[in-house]
Amino acid sequence: MENKKSNYRFRLQFIIVVILLFLISSCAEMQVSPTEQQDVPAAETKPSDDKIQKHKRLYEVLLKEALEFSIQNNNKDALLLYNQALTFAPENEVPVLMGKIESILVRTDPAIIEAFLENENIKIPTPLLLYWLGLNHASNKAYPKSKTILTNYILKYPDHRYVDDAKELLMLIKTTLFKSDTIGCLLPLSGKYALFGKRALMGVQMAIHDLSKQHGKKFNAVIKDTQSNTTRAVECVNELNQKKVAAILGPLLTVKEAGKQAQKLGIPMVALTQKSEFPAMGEYLFSNFITPQMQVQTLAAYAFIELGIEKVAILYPNERYGKKYMNLFWDVVEEFDGKVVGVESYDGKKTDFTKPIQKLTGEYYPVPGFLKPKPIDMDPDQLFADPAYNPDLITAREAVVKKDERIKIDFDALFIPDSPSKINLILPQLVYNDAKGMYLLGTNLWHHKSLLIQSKGYNRKAVITDGFFKESKRPATAQFASQFKEVFQSEPGFIEAIAYDTASILLSVAMDEAVNSRNKLKDALRGRRVFEGVTGNTIFDKEGNAHKELFLMTIKKNKFVEISR
Repeated sequence: MENKKSNYRFRLQFIIVVILLFLISSCAEMQVSPTEQQDVPAAETKPSDDKIQKHKRLYEVLLKEALEFSIQNNNKDALLLYNQALTFAPENEVPVLMGKIESILVRTDPAIIEAFLENENIKIPTPLLLYWLGLNHASNKAYPKSKTILTNYILKYPDHRYVDDAKELLMLIKTTLFKSDTIGCLLPLSGKYALFGKRALMGVQMAIHDLSKQHGKKFNAVIKDTQSNTTRAVECVNELNQKKVAAILGPLLTVKEAGKQAQKLGIPMVALTQKSEFPAMGEYLFSNFITPQMQVQTLAAYAFIELGIEKVAILYPNERYGKKYMNLFWDVVEEFDGKVVGVESYDGKKTDFTKPIQKLTGEYYPVPGFLKPKPIDMDPDQLFADPAYNPDLITAREAVVKKDERIKIDFDALFIPDSPSKINLILPQLVYNDAKGMYLLGTNLWHHKSLLIQSKGYNRKAVITDGFFKESKRPATAQFASQFKEVFQSEPGFIEAIAYDTASILLSVAMDEAVNSRNKLKDALRGRRVFEGVTGNTIFDKEGNAHKELFLMTIKKNKFVEISR
């Protein structure tokens, strides 16, 4: 084997020496004195017959030696000699020579072609090298590389003779990389967030079951456990790419790095995250989750349009969650031309909220003397005769005081963005401080059974929003809740429902006849389609953020009841 390699090297070196000697002799022949140059006619500058014959002989030598290397599968040296032959090839022989070059390129290792592209002395046309490089990567099943190279070739050389073939190959590659009946799922199935991952998995499994039954064909989900680990999440994206999934559902956590990798590989990814900045990282990235913006928009729209109220107040915990919702709600109130007439914060670590409540109602600050009402000049005993008072319920002396100090609330609704543990303390204290009669607006955190038990009697006129309501009368939601309970023997929540909807959205889009690649799937998701689901209607904007039709609830007979709109 070593002797064969040595012979190859010797023969190649010998041929190179012959070429150099020929070039040197050609240069010597070309040296002419100035006087001789003036006497030589223009026609004499053409190559002499002798020189033409030398070119022809050298061309034939190069072809013969290149053929030998080709027979021995030494593609690199064969191409080097054919490349030199281009210098000496007669014009009518060039098409034949190019055919010989292509017959070698078709079986040349991509690494060799890449080296030729970097060599300035190579005369083989660059577009031809690029085309065969892309083709050979495809033959080796290195589809992402092939896709990148062929795309670059088409953009740079749109008039080259192989462009149409390259476009057809690109379509085949995209189809090869795209299994329309299969999605990937990135879920934390182990670690401290495993509970959420397992809940989402049940929603995905339910979607696969329903779609397979509905369309009479098998759909698949390739499940990967991210372990709530950033590095592992990126590895999972690469593994799903190898599985040629149409798109990826998830992750719930560790979204940033996983998203970067999905964008790099051109895989549509719909993360179950409320982070609006995630889709901004790339055109292949989307988010589908309930967000603070959705909640305040839904509450404000109902309050100002459906209820027709004009003034609201905000009572919020002085922490990140409370501050965020306070600012968002205030902004959306102004969008509806409403008025925020009171804003008070409280320390979430405390249990007494009298001070912020009294500040909202105006009872905290002392009333100046000149604003105090004049004392009633009436014998308290005479009040017994007044039909406005009932001596069985209130004493005359108390009536005099109450008549003048009864609180008048200056707002129609009160927004309190906090958890049930705090709401269950605040609502009774509102009533105790005579702050009652207004609507109570709450986020999805209020949608908890403890609010029914611990705030019983104080939660009247509550208006609560959430991304899912299992008791909803909407047909799709009711059917999902019923079937889910039958299959898994448990009640579905928002995580299960949003995973179900996301899986359904991805697979339904992938089934579209016009969608035959990940790129087309990405464009279809951003195409302003309305997707009907168990969490309501969903639409993705041009940035990739989902906009959803949230549920609204109130409390009646100690139960959460859907508000029909």
